Amino acid sequence: MGMAVYDPRFVKGVNEFNQGLYFESHESWEEVWREENGEEKLFYQGLIQVAAGYLKWEQGVLRGSVKLWHAGLEKLEGYQPSYLGVDLDSFLREVNGNLKVVEAALQKEAKDPPELKVPVLSLVS
Repeated sequence: MGMAVYDPRFVKGVNEFNQGLYFESHESWEEVWREENGEEKLFYQGLIQVAAGYLKWEQGVLRGSVKLWHAGLEKLEGYQPSYLGVDLDSFLREVNGNLKVVEAALQKEAKDPPELKVPVLSLVS
């Protein structure tokens, strides 16, 4: 088994996401997503929605983040436990945890977005 070969734009998006550059990661993945038409297309779309959800959270648009995370998680669940070298089990568990925190904040009508520990996407080489 050699090193897995990833689309460089996919890797770029992963690195951007891990640095908290949600807008940029969403843009990088969108480039790959546009060219895909196989089973990977929904996977990329799920990642894009999760990243967009973190962007909304950062902007304080909590309803938007909840909606995007639900949509993204729904797409990504079908690719568990791992896909394209991403450990989805732990990633989705953590995104789900963030989702619960934000939903709780919405119920309390919190004015500021809650603190979150954003999960890291790790690629298995």
